[in-house]
Amino acid sequence: MHDLTIVIGEEIKQARVENGRVIGEVLAELELPVEQPCAGRGTCGKCKILHEHGLAEPDEIEHKHLTPGELAVGNRLACRARIAGDTQVVLAPVAVFSDKNFKACDRYKRQRDVPLGLAIDLGSTTAAAFLTMLDNGEVCAGGASLNQQTVYGADVISRLSAAMNDEADALRLHRLAVSSINQAIDSLKLSARILARVKKMTIVCNPAMHHLLSQLPVDRLAVMPFQPRQLEAIQGGADLLDGIVADDVQVALPPLIGGFVGSDALACLAYFEFDKAAGPMAAIDLGTNGEIMVTDGKRILTASTAAGPAFEGVAISCGSRAVDGAVTQIALDGNDLVLKTIGNQPPVGLTGSGLLSAIQVLRQVAAIEENGRIDPNSPYAQPNPNGRPGRRVPLTPEGDIYLSQFDIRELQKAKGAIRAAIDILMAQLDLKPEHLQRVILTGSFGGQVDIGAALALGMIPPVPREIVENIPNGAGLGAATFLTEEGFARGVRLAQQAEQIDLDANMEFINRFVDGMALG
Repeated sequence: MHDLTIVIGEEIKQARVENGRVIGEVLAELELPVEQPCAGRGTCGKCKILHEHGLAEPDEIEHKHLTPGELAVGNRLACRARIAGDTQVVLAPVAVFSDKNFKACDRYKRQRDVPLGLAIDLGSTTAAAFLTMLDNGEVCAGGASLNQQTVYGADVISRLSAAMNDEADALRLHRLAVSSINQAIDSLKLSARILARVKKMTIVCNPAMHHLLSQLPVDRLAVMPFQPRQLEAIQGGADLLDGIVADDVQVALPPLIGGFVGSDALACLAYFEFDKAAGPMAAIDLGTNGEIMVTDGKRILTASTAAGPAFEGVAISCGSRAVDGAVTQIALDGNDLVLKTIGNQPPVGLTGSGLLSAIQVLRQVAAIEENGRIDPNSPYAQPNPNGRPGRRVPLTPEGDIYLSQFDIRELQKAKGAIRAAIDILMAQLDLKPEHLQRVILTGSFGGQVDIGAALALGMIPPVPREIVENIPNGAGLGAATFLTEEGFARGVRLAQQAEQIDLDANMEFINRFVDGMALG
């Protein structure tokens, strides 16, 4: 008999198991979550777990389904891996999806003599990878995966706390970050021959992700005054990636701007050319954390605010990430609600954009009041089932996808935080909405958000619709510009030029946040 230890975030499960048992069978007996779509037959390759020690060597089925990078970081198939001693594994969610929107090309397949680069945007919720031609910086392909650190919580504070309290958790969070980067690279579906041409990699992220990946102490980030251990760029970072890239690949992490604003925002500043702005402009990277960037044409101010997971389609009743069937927009056809979904597939849940759009449409018909309350007298509202108090609004005829009062409050909190941050940065620069010449919404949520809904609900300042634009992947495409020596040096200069405004020390934030929760 052997000891089996299963780590699920900060929760530990233990069992005694016989030698040679398949670990997937043990996990099923313990009623622990592991995805096995093929019922453990070894045909789908999706029941991935993270192995720390004690399992027998991978068999031929695992070698078939797992890439060399996955095997290097310790990924195994639960339906195949067998107990060979005292064993410890980590259960973490693994999801791969491609929601990267840009003009892709296949030049990297045709011009085989051109070296390639990888730009990685390691976000709190999503890790994205972009394949880049190093001769001219052209981005050819993009893909994404779930940040597996979410097993420790959707917010970075939970992860920092876990890393600070336990060295083993800190190491696991590092390994989960590396595994997520590897999964994002795998989502590009590149052959071994093409991967061998990768010579450079840049990784951008917020300060928390940066420190967890770099294995830097996080004690200063997690408590006042929230200062990073290191702001400067990290060169020669291949050793941080646990063998998922070749030894000759140059891996660099650009500098951070401050304890709240990282190299992901820096990449946005570079891609949107804040250092060349002819006049006032703003960019908002919308996700679990919201990065706000504003310039008057001279000074560049930045800030970060915890918008929460609602913008990512998480922590809401019928939320969904950007997968086929996820609702991105809702419109009215007479009195009927019409749902637009990714891939025009049957609706499976609401993305952040779908949530915002639903609330804006329901405000139009007065089903939701300005303070966010569902009007109990609205024909769109129904009592919660099973006698529970409150109301919900069904969005499909079957009522399987709906909007709850809780969902609206989550959106209000996220919206209020974003709007307060924008208003504070603009006030610091003596800017009014009419001064802005350009407003950019980017990020996994911002790149697809309904601009009309964002304006109608007051998530962004009242500006002309024509100056607002969605530009997906600002951080990832900005990271691609850092793959050249000139681009990286420009990023270093931008990090020195940009100023971080600490919202937690701003006396106006709470009042502006409360005002910003109003819907329109």
